[in-house]
Amino acid sequence: MSISDKVCFCLIAFFCAITSVSAQDQKLADSLARIYHEDKLADTAKLELLSQLSFNEVNDFKLSLKYAEELISLAAEAKNDKYLFQGYFQKGNKKRLFGDYQDALDAYFRSVNAAKKAKIISYEASAYGAIGDVYSSTKNYSSASSYYNKAIPMLRQTGDSIDLASFILNAGEALRQNRKYDSALVYFKESEEIFKNINYLTGKAYSLGNIGMVYASTGKNTLAENNINEAIEMLTVSKDYYPICDYLISLSDMYLNKGDIPRALDYAGRSLNLASQFHLKEQISNGNLQLSEINEKAAKWDESLKYYKAHIAYRDSLNNIKTIQKMADLRTDFEVSQKQAEVNLLSRQKKLQRMLLFAALIVLGVITVLVIILFRNNRQKQRAYMLLSKAKAITEEQRDQTNKALEKLKRTQAHLIQSEKMTSLGEMTAGIAHEIQNPLNFVNNFSEVNTELIAELQAENKKGNHDVVHAISEEIFRNEEKVSHHGKRADAIVKGMLQHSRPGSPEKMPTNINALVGEYFRLAYHALRAKDKSFNAEMHTDFDPQAGEINVVPQEIGRVIINLVSNAFYAIVAKSKEAGDDFSPAVSVSTKKTNDQLLISVKDNGTGISATAKEKIFQPFFTTKGPGLGIGLGLFLSYDIIKAHGGEIRVESEEGMGSEFVVILPVDKGEV
Repeated sequence: MSISDKVCFCLIAFFCAITSVSAQDQKLADSLARIYHEDKLADTAKLELLSQLSFNEVNDFKLSLKYAEELISLAAEAKNDKYLFQGYFQKGNKKRLFGDYQDALDAYFRSVNAAKKAKIISYEASAYGAIGDVYSSTKNYSSASSYYNKAIPMLRQTGDSIDLASFILNAGEALRQNRKYDSALVYFKESEEIFKNINYLTGKAYSLGNIGMVYASTGKNTLAENNINEAIEMLTVSKDYYPICDYLISLSDMYLNKGDIPRALDYAGRSLNLASQFHLKEQISNGNLQLSEINEKAAKWDESLKYYKAHIAYRDSLNNIKTIQKMADLRTDFEVSQKQAEVNLLSRQKKLQRMLLFAALIVLGVITVLVIILFRNNRQKQRAYMLLSKAKAITEEQRDQTNKALEKLKRTQAHLIQSEKMTSLGEMTAGIAHEIQNPLNFVNNFSEVNTELIAELQAENKKGNHDVVHAISEEIFRNEEKVSHHGKRADAIVKGMLQHSRPGSPEKMPTNINALVGEYFRLAYHALRAKDKSFNAEMHTDFDPQAGEINVVPQEIGRVIINLVSNAFYAIVAKSKEAGDDFSPAVSVSTKKTNDQLLISVKDNGTGISATAKEKIFQPFFTTKGPGLGIGLGLFLSYDIIKAHGGEIRVESEEGMGSEFVVILPVDKGEV
């Protein structure tokens, strides 16, 4: 998240790609935590495990920080700059969540040094962008822009589209917060175009939402509402509720400015309900403040005060309120009392207001007379009054400064949540670039060699050296085969990543097991035939007519069948190469229903599995296939899927004779 270094390298690269595509995944963290506690991994595999745990652990940020600290210690000891970068980078991310900006900056600067030593430009760019995010969160836009300007050109150079679009979006958000709307709009539209071209819907949703907020701030209400609603719809699918709450508040502001109180209340209420459902303290605070302001304009003073008190309570509970902790209690009491006074004053009738004004004038006159008398009769009292006036002025100035600091903190907190989301997006393709770089390098290198050979062939052809021309053409042909091979390898990597990044949370449903197994058996066969036209094998099925339907998640069980059948095909192909024409490859699939269990068997007569390997086949990062051919996560994920269904997988194998994998699924009473 002990195996030979070469195999471990391939598995780690693929595992990083899965994590990047699917973003943070608590379920994956829970699965890997079991491996961590077993404490059987070492060297690079242990470093990768800690990296994945630190990134994917979202339920317990202190635990995530612990993983990052351990990763830093082990990577420094191993002098592995790549994982040292990942450790410091994850530490910076967690420190930012805790509001420890100084510690976060220290970690990010250390990650820059590690990235430079590792000579990984995309890592260095990500660190610069994260530093820019911290400065932007603290409203230091000059420093933020400086680091964004370092990160963005480097990402344009590497072609890292998601990181590039993310930091362009963050730079635009800094401009929007600084009310530079035209410039911010240019940045947002560029990030939207990049996300659209790579079909990254979450990034596109953020861009559309921020464009909508710019339109709302510049009075283009129809465009604002269209963009924000489209963003909300996309983010609802991905269950990304932080920005949805902010966008709903933006729509509420827009309708409040138009004087449409009901619509403003509706959007603010939706934001508060969503934030309360998912315990988003910052959004709860903002939602209560918005409802307080709306009710105040609607002259509903009691409702306004109720929401304002809730806003104060949640605002002061946020972590980074500690920066002004010494004034927190006095400030809360003062602001609540001021709000109560405003409510009482505004609720009185106009007649009472005139009477209060008249009384105030009388009081002011009395005070004036008393001041004159005190001035004439007692200089000591006069000096005391002057000191009191100065103290009052200082108190009011401190109150104003406190209010400004609180307003700045509120904006900082809202932006910090938004920026943290974007930073997470920026990390998602580091593994993809690493895994796909090798086949692309091969394609580029052989293409360049063929260009030179073609020029040489043309020259020799003009000279009439047909033997040389023939030899060159054969070499070109061989190079083209290598280009095709590595291109297909890159294609397989991308398809594998897409397969493991499917969104949604599928549910169990009654499923005809015989039909499901038969369909995925044929699918695996035709998939292999599409890759290897020469492949052929005997395919046998023996389905129990009494199998009927049971409650399963069909997509997940189908994935297990494809994994097992594909492994069987690989085994018989490998044995065919060794045994020659005398060998008749065969794969059989069967089902059998018992009283309370359903058995699915996948059997082959291939190479079989050694006793040593059989003990490890369900472990992550283990494969019996050659370098570049095996992922090492197929059986691990299949095991987790079947275990989640309450079942188990058993394997019987004899080396050189074949293997049989049996999936055992429980059958609930009443299922047919």
